[in-house]
Amino acid sequence: MRLFGLFALILIMWSMIMIVSYFLIFIIGPLHINMFNNSTDKLISSIVKASLAIGLVVVLILLLGILKTKYLRKTLLKS
Repeated sequence: MRLFGLFALILIMWSMIMIVSYFLIFIIGPLHINMFNNSTDKLISSIVKASLAIGLVVVLILLLGILKTKYLRKTLLKS
């Protein structure tokens, strides 16, 4: 029972990673932007997709770091 907090942390972290992966593959992947109806649309679409993906990964890393820090503080202060 002592490891329940650790297992919960791992489950939450994997859930967050899977949700972000799903979002990147099924939402951002098929995203197409048609603004000018020429060859620059692919470039603009790629820039938007890359920006969204990088931003989402940065947010994921920050949230996972915050979650880990809270777990460690809770665990170390309990001891």
